[in-house]
Amino acid sequence: GVAVLLFLRAVSDGYVFRRLDDGLGTAVGHLRITGADLDGARIAAAVATDRDVVAAAPRVRFEAFVRGVDASRGVVALGVDPDAEARTLRLPQRLVEGAFLPEVDARDMAPIVVGRALSVQLRAAVGDRVALLVEGRDGALVARTFRVSGLFVTRSPTFDERAVYLPRADVIDLLALPGDATEVVTRVRDPRDAERIALRLSAEPGLDGLDVASWETTTPEMKEAMEVIRAIALLRMIVLFGLVGLGIFNTVTLATLQRRREFGVLLALGMRPRQLLAVLGAETFLLAVAGLGLGTGVAWLLVDAWLGRSGLDVAALGAQLPGALAGATVIYPYLELDSLIAAAAWALVVPVGVLVVPAWRLLRLDPAAAVRGRA
Repeated sequence: GVAVLLFLRAVSDGYVFRRLDDGLGTAVGHLRITGADLDGARIAAAVATDRDVVAAAPRVRFEAFVRGVDASRGVVALGVDPDAEARTLRLPQRLVEGAFLPEVDARDMAPIVVGRALSVQLRAAVGDRVALLVEGRDGALVARTFRVSGLFVTRSPTFDERAVYLPRADVIDLLALPGDATEVVTRVRDPRDAERIALRLSAEPGLDGLDVASWETTTPEMKEAMEVIRAIALLRMIVLFGLVGLGIFNTVTLATLQRRREFGVLLALGMRPRQLLAVLGAETFLLAVAGLGLGTGVAWLLVDAWLGRSGLDVAALGAQLPGALAGATVIYPYLELDSLIAAAAWALVVPVGVLVVPAWRLLRLDPAAAVRGRA
């Protein structure tokens, strides 16, 4: 029972973590730092040294129109540094054709990366030209031609139709920005701790006057989705705990009541009911501890020593994951301390608590009748 509880909880936690990390890791990031006239390069370098931060990347986010052969679309344009973006987020890994903003000669057109869905609408393949139209600081429209260097697919239709990526240096020049970024996005070690990390970083001297927001603030819809997933997982675990508890109840009760004749002999020889109950309690407790150790060991072998390293490919089992996980079907289960404590407490409390029923029967046991097998 302990092995089943821990393994299923580890798989559930691994699914929630993977869905959260994949949903945020494509384009949103775990933390976002914004402010006026942002010195993005300096802030990204400073934040990246934090113990909880894996990587940080400066960005320029703005709205624009992009025009292809015979169509134009309003888009959210992101000026990024290719290397920093690849270290921080997974969008460069979603490329299905071409390259992610490769270096080009100064005389050539700057590259642009678009979603495959947007490229279909614009009728612009890799190597084709597209025009970007944006409002400058003085209110005048500024246009520049870019060459499509790559296409990405994130399996989010809205994002694939609305986002384009450009070199940050070209964007700064195009918009004539006073700073070098409008935001800095970061990836932290555990996205579930993003809110705590955001509060701590906002108090750092180098980030005074800047807005440090976690994904729970920047993407409230993702937070709501995670709450629903966690609620469903909690209900599932409650059911599993109940089933395991019933199994323990059945085993302990039958193992006790089926030994009535043995108990009758002990009572006839002079053992007091309280002494007999103490023996049963110690026996049940030792069995529970042994079961807990065995179950924990089996769960550790399954999770930490095996599936936590190699991953569990649910696609091979016939599962099709929705949304952000549609292209990432490998889940890495992991065990948390609170899961181990909950399973251990359940495995120890239930067997001892189950003794209430047989104890009540033993206190009313007639030794003579039990020896004759009539009790």
